[in-house]
Amino acid sequence: MSSLVNKNIYYVSNLGTNTISIINGEDFRLISKIEIGLRSCDIDIDNKNNVYIATDRDEKIFIINHLSKSKKTVKIPNNGHFKVDSLLDRIYVSNTDELCIYSLDSFELISKIDKFSAIDSIQISNDGSKVFIIDIIQNEVQVYDSISLNLIKKYSDICTCPNDIIISEDNKYMYISDIGIKSGRYYSNILKVDLYSDKIIKIELPLGSKITYLEKCSDYIYAINKGLGRIDIIKNNLIKSIETTFKYPQKMKISKNKKHLLVTSTDSKGKGALDLINLEINKVENTFYFDENNTVPYDIGIIEECTYVDEKVKLTNYDKNKDNEKETIILAKKILSSYKEKIIFQQEMIEINSNEKVKIENINFDKCIIIDESKMRDYIEDNNEYIIFSFKFNIPYYIKCTNIKNEKIIFKGNLNGKQKATLYISDNESVNELEFNIRSSSNLISEPYINENFIMFDVISIIETYLTKEELIYLPSSNIKLN
Repeated sequence: MSSLVNKNIYYVSNLGTNTISIINGEDFRLISKIEIGLRSCDIDIDNKNNVYIATDRDEKIFIINHLSKSKKTVKIPNNGHFKVDSLLDRIYVSNTDELCIYSLDSFELISKIDKFSAIDSIQISNDGSKVFIIDIIQNEVQVYDSISLNLIKKYSDICTCPNDIIISEDNKYMYISDIGIKSGRYYSNILKVDLYSDKIIKIELPLGSKITYLEKCSDYIYAINKGLGRIDIIKNNLIKSIETTFKYPQKMKISKNKKHLLVTSTDSKGKGALDLINLEINKVENTFYFDENNTVPYDIGIIEECTYVDEKVKLTNYDKNKDNEKETIILAKKILSSYKEKIIFQQEMIEINSNEKVKIENINFDKCIIIDESKMRDYIEDNNEYIIFSFKFNIPYYIKCTNIKNEKIIFKGNLNGKQKATLYISDNESVNELEFNIRSSSNLISEPYINENFIMFDVISIIETYLTKEELIYLPSSNIKLN
């Protein structure tokens, strides 16, 4: 048996030095710094762990391959705001008064929407069906269908000056940060908008608040309050505030495990920091300080690296520096590269082999099974740093039903698909020592129904391919708890 051990890597854009800092999330150590274009702004990451950074002064998008650290530059006009859509393989880019949609594969322009005055924030619903855009001149939120790009709805006259939006995990609510001025001081509200009924709940914050950025985790909203120099934690009202290392918080991101909040902040003298806030105790747990003045750390991208670790732990008297210190050897599968793809199976059907009426109870999905004879691997032409692993697979499923006599009936079937994974491999790795591992998860995206003599349903599956290599790792025995 083996389990996954996760390690976080943080990418931070620096407005002042035109660089990206790469930071180890385990010990808050600087791994490297990459020079990019003028004024690096928003960061986003696709499902293949490519890191995208917009630079608004020279109108470019930079793409960094996380594993190889290779850099690619695409000339795309932008004002620093964009959003990657891995499900539809596209990127939405704000060119101030128009939203441009490009292909992630070729970066060719797919379409554009030019009904804006000034785009300031872009969000995609968690199911990928809608795109939300703030226009800060018209003071409204526009909602578009992500497939047709048709306008669905405009939220006008509900805000004084909106500047950020987030969508709840269940896609039911939209939260809007809104700023105004009263008696010469800023004030802010957070509007909770029911996307089905359009009912609005207003959460008022203290005078002097200037909310500039929102994040959501479980039942709580986390808001950057630049006016009061802190992070506000909000449920139905303000319940707590957290001071960042420096006075002016910039941007924040929730960690992959939802247990921490990453926040950048600066002071009036040009110093900058990245705080790791523990959300269980609402306190700063660790801080990375940027050495250069006027770095101005801004947006944050989080990548979770995974390693397979064998659960069988073997103790050995490993003699290190002649001190006879007892250590533990762990046989681990190090993940060298990974590829993730979302596949939608629409209008899947299975025949009901009887004339009796049945009621669908639930559908369960097994893990992805590779069809061995379909496996192929090859190198990309003229680039031996990348290997292509292609295969066909099926995902078994079981539909549990009951008939009019309340007897249980199970129908079995398979989702059939294929994947072509592009994986990075360094020059010093021997291909014969590498392994390909596949993981999958599948969920219904619509309620199953019966049409004539068939059960019909739609499914989304996430297929992850890992390129791994076995390694021995030595750990002090004091760090291991044995049963």
